[in-house]
Amino acid sequence: MTDNLMKFVDLQVQTGRHQDASQVVEEALRRYADDIATEAAQIRAVRDHIEDGRRAIADGNFRLVAGEVESAALLARLTRRRHAE
Repeated sequence: MTDNLMKFVDLQVQTGRHQDASQVVEEALRRYADDIATEAAQIRAVRDHIEDGRRAIADGNFRLVAGEVESAALLARLTRRRHAE
């Protein structure tokens, strides 16, 4: 570990947040594992939305939007729909 990380670990023990360095490392690894799991779930959700969009396009279930006015109107509709859910 770097000196900065060692100082951080020592500080966590000194302040009483953890009883020893092992507990600091265990919490850090738990949080890291949670972050990775959350990231994986977010990636899956994005991929699912992409696949839904591809299916909709293949089925002809889409509408072309052109220009700033139509884009702004679409964004407003989607925003309203999201807030209604």
